[in-house]
Amino acid sequence: MKKKEIFPEKGRSSSSLLEQIPILKEGDAWWELGKVFGFVYYPGNSYARVSEEYYCAYMYENTLNPSTFPSLMDFEKEIVAMAAELMHGDKNVVGNVTTGGTESIFMAMKVAREVAREKSGRQNGFEMVLPETIHPAFLKACDHLSVKAVLVPVGEDKRADPEAIESAINENTILLACSAPCFPYGVVDPIARVAKIAKEHDLLCHVDACMGGFMLPFMEDMGYEIPQFDFRVPGVSSISLDAHKYGYAPKGNSIVLYKDRALRKKQFFVHTEWPGGIFASTTFMGSKSGGPQAGCWAIMKHIGKEGYRKIARDVMTTTKHLMEGINQFETLEIISDPNMSVMAFTSTKGDIFNIGDALEKKGWHLDRLQFPDALHITVTQLNIGKEESFLEDLAEIVKDKARLGKDKKSMSNTVNLAGGLTKILPGALLEKAARKLGGKMSGKGSGKQAALYGISASFSNRKDVKKLVLNLLDGMY
Repeated sequence: MKKKEIFPEKGRSSSSLLEQIPILKEGDAWWELGKVFGFVYYPGNSYARVSEEYYCAYMYENTLNPSTFPSLMDFEKEIVAMAAELMHGDKNVVGNVTTGGTESIFMAMKVAREVAREKSGRQNGFEMVLPETIHPAFLKACDHLSVKAVLVPVGEDKRADPEAIESAINENTILLACSAPCFPYGVVDPIARVAKIAKEHDLLCHVDACMGGFMLPFMEDMGYEIPQFDFRVPGVSSISLDAHKYGYAPKGNSIVLYKDRALRKKQFFVHTEWPGGIFASTTFMGSKSGGPQAGCWAIMKHIGKEGYRKIARDVMTTTKHLMEGINQFETLEIISDPNMSVMAFTSTKGDIFNIGDALEKKGWHLDRLQFPDALHITVTQLNIGKEESFLEDLAEIVKDKARLGKDKKSMSNTVNLAGGLTKILPGALLEKAARKLGGKMSGKGSGKQAALYGISASFSNRKDVKKLVLNLLDGMY
């Protein structure tokens, strides 16, 4: 049997490769239809065209050495300046463009560690106090930086609890953090109170505005009551905001801002003794394409404040219609009171993941949440005008109680079977089964998620869930 050729000996023609694009994308979500909530942030064809032109014009340039491509450095400085203005920063506020929220958060966490090392004379043993709703990027950063993440419960309204945060502070604490808003529920934490606590304890305070940084300021302009979360709040030392979310820039664009240059300098990496020359890097990444950065600058200049306000107004109109519609269902309820266009809703019948699977069959893509089980909606420009269609499909699904009951029973049987197998099968066989399931999940028309989350919830030991997910990922790739 002839071995399948992966890396071709002879290059394929451009026409054959280009013809394959729609075939390759057949199994991908059709985000252009406006039925994907989150994942893709698209400003519309007229805006996107200019950004795409800039992206392509700079895609082969490298941002690593600013002296080689000074126009890219100018783009970065202006992006940072525009973001600082949005966050009400004064003339001392500085920052850098990163490849995403994770890198922005990582940089701010690194700065906190370096400040702590300088102040204490110690190299490790540091802690950060974080509300449990904080983005996992903080935990990822703590893991890489060898800093302990201390997670504290949030209040009944799903917002950070300042008292719980303060009670978790000890001599090893170096930073407090909050969200504006948190990803799961779209609520803005009481940042003014937490930042005050940070200031009183001589700690840094980071605000994760990756979701809201390019939305909340324009909502405030339009009269929405938004709790202050930016550099107007005394005690806030750094902010992360994603331009590739509600800034509608190409993927690979986030900004990290600091209240002064002294903090930002602790973000930089410099090595002066390398035979290859002096190496200096402002952020975590080394070489990266100038395309995303150029596209970001172009989209921010092209849309402008007026354009962002209009998009925000239309997005919030759609969000309100969705919230009102969901609240009409007796068995569904929105969790807490979202401050912007991010929300989660659950079911009193315990069938929310089955509802999610049924919506997916109709082309709708929503995230799944846990603790409690819920479906997650991020409304963007793409979803404007699609709310009635979504609510009609949701009504049809919720009304079909027989089908939901059957799906729920099927999920329960799958969970019970999986639970039984975990007790009798050796660990190696379970790992193999999980990898095989991961492989199926990566294919077109992947399986139901309700059963997967049900199996996860059935494990009393959360370490078993981690093993399951690790093997699923291993199988997917």
